[in-house]
Amino acid sequence: MSEWLPGTARDAERRQMDAAERHTDAEMRRLRAALEDFPAPGRRRILVLHGPAGAGKSTLARRLAAELGASHDLPVQWLAMSYREGNPEQPLLRVLQRAGEVPPGELCTALLGKPRDLTSLARATSRNWSKAIPSLIVLDALGAPEGKLLRGLAELLRGTRHILIVTSRTSRVPTDDDPGILRHEVAPLDESSPQQWVTGRYGLLTDQDATLLDALVAWQGGEFSPDMPLSRRRTTPSERRRSIERLHEHQLLQQSRPGWYEVRPSVREQLTRNHARHTRHRIAQELDRHLARSWIDEPCELGEAAESAVDLALRLVRAGARGPRGFTGWLARQLAVEGALLPLLMLKAGLERAGGDRSVLTVPLAMAVRHAGQPEAAARTLAGVDTADAVRELAVTQHHMGLLREAEATLDTLPADRPDGWALHIRGAIHADRGEPHAVGPLLRRAIETHQVRGDRRGEAWAVLHYGRLRLMRWDLEEARKRLETAWHTFRDVGDVLGATWAATELRRVTLLLQGPQPEVVRELRESPWAHQRCSDVRGEAWATLALGVAYADARQPAMASRTLNRALKSFESLPDRLGRAWALHHLALTAYRSDSVHLHQALDVFVEAGCRGGQAWTELQLAIHANVRRPHSDASTWLDRAQLDFEAIDDIAGARWVALQRDGLPPGSRPELAIRTLAGCYPRRVLDGINWDGEWVKLPHAIRHLMPEPGAFSDDSLPDDLPLTASRVRLTLLNRRPPVVGRPAHISLHVMPGPEHPWWSDPVDFQSQLTARATPLTDSDIEPAYSVPLVMGALFSFVPHCTGRHRIRFTIEHTQSRTVLQQVETEFDVTSRSAAVPPAAAPPAPERRA
Repeated sequence: MSEWLPGTARDAERRQMDAAERHTDAEMRRLRAALEDFPAPGRRRILVLHGPAGAGKSTLARRLAAELGASHDLPVQWLAMSYREGNPEQPLLRVLQRAGEVPPGELCTALLGKPRDLTSLARATSRNWSKAIPSLIVLDALGAPEGKLLRGLAELLRGTRHILIVTSRTSRVPTDDDPGILRHEVAPLDESSPQQWVTGRYGLLTDQDATLLDALVAWQGGEFSPDMPLSRRRTTPSERRRSIERLHEHQLLQQSRPGWYEVRPSVREQLTRNHARHTRHRIAQELDRHLARSWIDEPCELGEAAESAVDLALRLVRAGARGPRGFTGWLARQLAVEGALLPLLMLKAGLERAGGDRSVLTVPLAMAVRHAGQPEAAARTLAGVDTADAVRELAVTQHHMGLLREAEATLDTLPADRPDGWALHIRGAIHADRGEPHAVGPLLRRAIETHQVRGDRRGEAWAVLHYGRLRLMRWDLEEARKRLETAWHTFRDVGDVLGATWAATELRRVTLLLQGPQPEVVRELRESPWAHQRCSDVRGEAWATLALGVAYADARQPAMASRTLNRALKSFESLPDRLGRAWALHHLALTAYRSDSVHLHQALDVFVEAGCRGGQAWTELQLAIHANVRRPHSDASTWLDRAQLDFEAIDDIAGARWVALQRDGLPPGSRPELAIRTLAGCYPRRVLDGINWDGEWVKLPHAIRHLMPEPGAFSDDSLPDDLPLTASRVRLTLLNRRPPVVGRPAHISLHVMPGPEHPWWSDPVDFQSQLTARATPLTDSDIEPAYSVPLVMGALFSFVPHCTGRHRIRFTIEHTQSRTVLQQVETEFDVTSRSAAVPPAAAPPAPERRA
């Protein structure tokens, strides 16, 4: 009871509340007598509570649901229908969504099929309900329930443990002849009580709260969240939230689920009389248009608001409001991106019933079906649509199926006279998957610029994601991390769940390459397939599973790797995704002690079919290793020649060096210095040290096969060929991503690296603890620290130049105990002014030419 009411009103309210409580208790006693055989196992699973407005049906349903849920150990799911009319399919679809998993195949058929009833979808769904977690579902305030709907639900629920409670105003529910449905008429309260109760509370509201309540009463929607801008006044979200909380405290609103509210039916009925019908209609349309515009202007993940957004789109279509096509198209695409397939089906069914323009759904429906694991059906749908949007999505679909040549040919049909950011970054992704990264950078830079000019943040995020994947492929891991994190944040800002999930998966791959297959890294990677599954992204789940299998393989867990890769292979085959299938076969062939040539030949055929030259080259190299192990010098040379040609065709220096290494051979028991020197410029020393070079045949790491490191990516590449193996070297690294500028610190790290035959090679940490390093500026600049620092896992210096031009620094390495100077090295930096410095931007910089 509210303390803010005056004494007389408080006494009146107490009497009304006591009367309502006694009424609910009396109805509960009547119900308990009638519910002796409800729910009946295998038979009666639906209870309909009907009666006039203000009779307390919702309160009664809450009490009853709490009791039945507790006694039968069932979770309660509350669905607020708010007596909405005009879309009878929605109650059925909402019940299907809560009762159990809907079969993806049937759902995709319903999404792309011709208008028809949803009986077959409902029956296919109900077959899984025996395996689903049972629940108690409440359909509150169902407007004019059709007998066909209730009888259909009764048939579906028969034989399950689900219970359905329906509240309705109508006294004529045509279900008398159905034994699966129990009806109970709720007796009315005193006619004057609701009116006095509502009027008394409304009169004591603040002007802001009363205005908000009037708007909510006029609004034709159902439940709402405080984040939805439904006030007619300009209010902040926090002000709106406080007003809603006060209205809820005053019992003028009721909470339908956590964070969601609706106007009490009795309150709506009483306050509706405050405005003429045409005024309510005008206010409702105003609110709907404002809400639709806010969702388009400030896109975000819909999540639990998906069904409310569908209701809004259908109201706009039925009202003939100006601009519904733009919102309906945006909503359909957003639902497809989020994997919200049932709300998307609600939108389609509602548009068919309302006579709206269904052509706006063609491309989003195909997108949704593609993500759900049926790209071939999506491709057939898109092939019949002659729009630029459909052509782009057809190219994406072909790319996802591993038809890389066909996807690029489809993009070639788009007009070339105007820049198309989506077409550019799709083409860049295709080239990257073909193992041709050299053309990818310019394409993605143009794509990012085009998206930025058009203000398309979602398109820009996808282009930045592909650029991050390119840097990962080139083993520029810090740059890859930065770009992928930028993409992830942008995806989150614009509500692109699918893109954010892909960015998170790629970031985990970066961590895998940085740290190796450590247990905690693999544990994090295990989350990726589930994340893709949650947004109905079947292909993403398959690729994330493949990455997990690769991690298991490099962690030397062949049993786990084999199971995981087999799971990925089945997913790729069911899609189908030819490129994914080829990589799964390739890795699966290597999980045994000796490679499986059957899987390797299958992988090679699919790589050739898909047009992936990089995968083709790695598979030919592996076939050469396999042939040499089984019958030395048989046809291994032929496979090596083919691999050499393919690696050279795509300018993969690392791959070509692997071929040369296998061609020259490593005698058993030999030290790996030659191999490490050959590959030192392409991979970090940690990766090369982790390879077993002394076995019967060298097992190439799985993860590196998806990469194409840039020549000289690691400083070892610059070592002279005649450097003695007993020598040590000093490695200097500028840690800043941008060139040094005047007045700003640049950070330099120094490490001493002993050669493989140096006495300190076996314990580099111990020998570095015996050394110190000192930095001396030879130009107008400062160095911190200015004293000698111990070399324990390296040293870090801060360099602050005071003028532009070329600066020089001398580094001196000393032995601590003997105070002997072991080595001096000098380095140079070009320093620019602050005004000439390039500011950070989302677009990646053009690659610098190597001297």
